Amino acid sequence: MNNLKEIINKINELYIIKRSKYLVLNNKGNYITTDTSKGGKAFPLNDYIVQRHLEGKATFGVFSTKRASKFICFDVDVKDDLKAKWTTYKVVHSLTEIGVPDNYIHISHSGNKGYHVEIFFNQPIENYLLKEFYTRVLNNADLLDIDYGAVEFRPTANQGVKLPLGRHFKTKGNKRCWYVNYDKRLEPVRSYNYILKIEQMDSRVIYDILVREKDILLEEDVIEVDKAEEYIEQKYKPLPIYKQNIDKEETVEQIENILTNGLSMTGTRNNSLFKLAKYFKWKGLSREQTKQELLNWMKWQDTRLYTSKWDICLKDIEHISTYVFANDVQLTVEKSEVVITYNEILQVIQTCKSKNEKLLAYCMLIHSKRYSNQSGVFYMTFEQMAKASGLAEKTTRRLIKKLVEINAIDIVERNQKQEGTHKKKPNKYKVNIKEEKENKQIFTIDIENENYSATFSDCVIYLIERKVLKVMLPRRQYESIVV
Repeated sequence: MNNLKEIINKINELYIIKRSKYLVLNNKGNYITTDTSKGGKAFPLNDYIVQRHLEGKATFGVFSTKRASKFICFDVDVKDDLKAKWTTYKVVHSLTEIGVPDNYIHISHSGNKGYHVEIFFNQPIENYLLKEFYTRVLNNADLLDIDYGAVEFRPTANQGVKLPLGRHFKTKGNKRCWYVNYDKRLEPVRSYNYILKIEQMDSRVIYDILVREKDILLEEDVIEVDKAEEYIEQKYKPLPIYKQNIDKEETVEQIENILTNGLSMTGTRNNSLFKLAKYFKWKGLSREQTKQELLNWMKWQDTRLYTSKWDICLKDIEHISTYVFANDVQLTVEKSEVVITYNEILQVIQTCKSKNEKLLAYCMLIHSKRYSNQSGVFYMTFEQMAKASGLAEKTTRRLIKKLVEINAIDIVERNQKQEGTHKKKPNKYKVNIKEEKENKQIFTIDIENENYSATFSDCVIYLIERKVLKVMLPRRQYESIVV
């Protein structure tokens, strides 16, 4: 290798973000973790160690930091060679289908079995976002639960991944892990120079994909109640990590901390701007006002924490503010504890006629308290209504019409098309149940899942005396609630 130094520099650029901790593959094919932060005589991961890796004298792997990574690896761990290739093709197809340009997708042989499908970024991306991206790609490829192997997420702070172009000492002949040619049935590219052609993708591509995919998960073809009989349930089931555009790392308090204290680490500028844009929209600001607030915030950030030129920052602010408003991206903060007041449950009982109407209104009230924006508006799919109430989807579609007629709820927005698709978003609702300023009688619900119906009877009985209920409700309704 005449250009050894150049190749070492490229590995540093693409793969290495943490030098104090790395993997060493011994001659028996077992990995040992070296962590210089814990003391001892080991050296940090340096150029000499990378050179030994390339020369085949030792094999090393890398970890991410606790917060972020410079690349993502889909580790196809499948023993059967044909199935491994087929799985790798499915991963690549899913990546391109979801929006990753194919020239940024690179594949190498993992050595013992399977392949590494990798994408590299020009700025580090937080691990929880990469894990979310990985889950979405695998779900799209139908590879989340396979019985012939696994496609694993790498690297993490605790699970490293082997560097390419080294030898795997457990294989016959100490097989070298070359990059492979996707267009030639994954044949090895027996050249170290391949790595020099790899380019890092703009991190904003992943960021935009995650935003778009979260929105798509909220889509639902809206069908008129009269045609509910013809409704065909969608095959795709959103994973818990995607539900309602919720991100457990994303709270009002966390975003307000970003607003007050600014950037805390490199590689988070775009993510912070996007969170702030959603926050300003949630507060009721217009697109132009949001854009101005983002600009004001950006002006006082520490320039040591971002490398982009100012004109790029301005373009990003324009892009983010436009995207958030054009796609109606919401800041939706989940609550794990909900309080129902006496006045609220009384309105549910008095306004709604049938027990199922009461039950669905109650469930939508809880859902609104968990997920609504500052104006009380929230998304709720018919599938979520069914899960929350225990009723059939067909029934919830029929009941929604009745709840609107009696003014228990408003449909704030319906039949809105998802930008760039033929599909429609789920309706937006607002519950017309008012909470009094002073409510001494309250019922607290600790939310463990999306089924709210189990607490309905307990809430009613706790807040309203039985003798009062007996007067208010038809006999069968009273008995179904009390008994």
